[in-house]
Amino acid sequence: MPKCLALLLLIIMTFVNQAEAATKEVKPLFGLSKFISNEADELLNQSWTELHMSGEAAKMYPKLSKAIEKYNIEEHDKAMERQRKYHEEALSLKQEMPPESFRPFYDKCDLIVRRADSTVLSLLEDTSDYMGGVHGMYGYFGVNFDTATGKRLQISDICTNAETLIGAILTRLHEDYPRSPFENAEAYIMEHVVQDTLNFTINPDGISVYFNPYEIGSYAEGLFTATLLFSEYPNLFKSKYTQSPKAYCQSLPRYGANIVSFETGKRNYIQLDIDDAGFFRIFTGAGNTEDRTGLAGIRELVLVHMVDGKNYIYVDGYIEGEGRRLHVFSVSESKIELVGVMPYTFKNLGGLKYETWWIPTNPNNIRFDSMEPIGKNNQTSHFGAIQDDGTFSFS
Repeated sequence: MPKCLALLLLIIMTFVNQAEAATKEVKPLFGLSKFISNEADELLNQSWTELHMSGEAAKMYPKLSKAIEKYNIEEHDKAMERQRKYHEEALSLKQEMPPESFRPFYDKCDLIVRRADSTVLSLLEDTSDYMGGVHGMYGYFGVNFDTATGKRLQISDICTNAETLIGAILTRLHEDYPRSPFENAEAYIMEHVVQDTLNFTINPDGISVYFNPYEIGSYAEGLFTATLLFSEYPNLFKSKYTQSPKAYCQSLPRYGANIVSFETGKRNYIQLDIDDAGFFRIFTGAGNTEDRTGLAGIRELVLVHMVDGKNYIYVDGYIEGEGRRLHVFSVSESKIELVGVMPYTFKNLGGLKYETWWIPTNPNNIRFDSMEPIGKNNQTSHFGAIQDDGTFSFS
């Protein structure tokens, strides 16, 4: 799009900021899980993820349930098309190369639930693929739904002023990545705001805008994220979307710094760093903590915000010889410390056909599995609640 045309459209474009009715109390969504399909052969290693709602949740939010079903079908069809294409290209490449030089292709997609409540369901597609060549490709893609209507939300649905939004994103990028020149960032952002194709998620405390490799920087610079907190831009977003549940669970990407707010209105971050030995560190503005238990296979990183303002981080991984464990950390503006290690996981240990994960959304109604049967009925899968000290109760 010519820059002059984009500027013209920007000038005449108005994000409608209609008068909003009094906002009802926002409640956490419930009954969410994800199924991960894994298939591998000598040519391709592929995995894709489907999101599911329980029957009870679907009855409460029928339009969202239908929207999720449609989304799953669309993503499945895309995965099958990629499977066909990648197999053909991998076979062709393998026949041209010495056997020892061929590397199987891969195509992977996981879903990270960034927000799940009675207003918004926001998903982050964490994708990566390799189709021969020097290196693979990866990226983040946001998918946002209105919980009541099932409508796919674009940036114009939640933002009130395009020009202010563009300026805020640019400011955030330059402050968070001061060494990056971002030579074409303004034109790129402007184009996607005007065309309403901005790549973003809606979080409990703001929005995150994603820029994948090559979009506004080199491959070596990687993926950029600009997070705008609602508290920092009180007039930029419609109030409907700035209201969050009093207590919630927020899943975080495992790579890079995640901008969050431990206390209302204050900017902080969480970053997970894992070395080759399986040791990991969690960095925050309050400091960092190190774990040397050898936790491997880390799949879920969850921040929980409690009604009383306390915050906990849950790291779900695997310890050799012991099975899956949840490492629990308390975190605040001033410190982060280990609460304990629990023999629980958000993974469904009874899953057979698919790798299944319970998605934590509500600290007072959380589903998890235990390594050993517990409770009167000797069950391994439980519904429970997060207690005041970060541990779990179960029913």
